[in-house]
Amino acid sequence: MILFCDFNPKIVREYILNSEMENIIESSKIYPSGKGIYMSLFAKKIGVDSEVFMLKGSGRGREIALTLSRLGIDINYTALKDENVEEVMIKGKNFEKRYKTKDPRITMEDRNDILNSFERALYNKKIAVIPRINLFGLDDEIYEKLIKICYKNNTKVAVNPKNLDAIEKTNPYILMFDKDDIERERKINYTGEVIEFNKKFIKSGTKIVFVNSKRATIISTEDKNYRAYVNKQKLERNEITEKLDSSLSLAGLAMAIDRDYDFITSIKLAISCGVWENFVEKDKIEMSAIKKIMNSVEVEEI
Repeated sequence: MILFCDFNPKIVREYILNSEMENIIESSKIYPSGKGIYMSLFAKKIGVDSEVFMLKGSGRGREIALTLSRLGIDINYTALKDENVEEVMIKGKNFEKRYKTKDPRITMEDRNDILNSFERALYNKKIAVIPRINLFGLDDEIYEKLIKICYKNNTKVAVNPKNLDAIEKTNPYILMFDKDDIERERKINYTGEVIEFNKKFIKSGTKIVFVNSKRATIISTEDKNYRAYVNKQKLERNEITEKLDSSLSLAGLAMAIDRDYDFITSIKLAISCGVWENFVEKDKIEMSAIKKIMNSVEVEEI
């Protein structure tokens, strides 16, 4: 079983205005949102069950939990004294406006409760997935504490952090990030530079490092490096790969590990989950569509 973590879930209220009369609401919908929630819902669509560990406020937290339950997603949570975020989206013909409440306050007691609840949530989990944590009150030190708890409980852990410096000595089992994350500090021109950058994480104990970009993904392990990309000729499509979602790519890799896929197949599933929005309509996502993309993914040892 996979545990997807969401440290800042929110409830979204989306309103679509009438194209002719912008003061009239044509349609509306309410749904939970957040990186861990999104990964779990995506996994559900392609037939993989998982659980979400989340920070749950009072009224909005109950609303998020109830909606996830109706969607067939099991949750494990730590209760917050403050409220979860509420976001309102208003979409017109030529505009989109967003309004949101403040992030919940995280107290010292909350931090301790989060760690204790997270450890309990790891029971019977094969891998825990920790996406980017963007919540005021939880600093980068939380990654190290969560990773240590995973190893203490013999659970693999995969992370997609916002600050690579904070993760260097924490040695998660899987580390995934975007090439753009490196280029905030320096320009990367060659594949060899990415491989060299990955070495410091491998030397610290990380087993697998994924670096995503629009053109290709570079994967480093203790003894090998790979380049993986979508061969559009095999897919018989000419769309430009404008988007590679590292969160969904990490979710795909977690699903592969949960199902004991071999390493090359795991890479193909990770890439396919990351790029699917370029090739498949949102309402048609299912495992058969992912498999079609997988068949077009090339994995080359460097």
